[in-house]
Amino acid sequence: MSYKVKQEIESVILLALVKCVSEQCSILKDQHKLNVKRKFNKLLNTARAYEREIDIVMEQTGDFGVESVYDTIMETINESKEKVYEGL
Repeated sequence: MSYKVKQEIESVILLALVKCVSEQCSILKDQHKLNVKRKFNKLLNTARAYEREIDIVMEQTGDFGVESVYDTIMETINESKEKVYEGL
């Protein structure tokens, strides 16, 4: 596998993770105190803005590889949550 292909794969994984962070931030949005909340909201807004940019590029190019990786990562996260909740 060439370096360029590996770099492309790493980029897709990173973009998918940004979408995951955005979703997880939305879930936890109202659970912080004032000072932490400001920083958290800044992170959430940045993640959402970056996610919108990712979505725009995907729509323009028709390349939804990031979405596929995102779905897989979120599925893994949700399965992990279920296992943790079952153990409580």
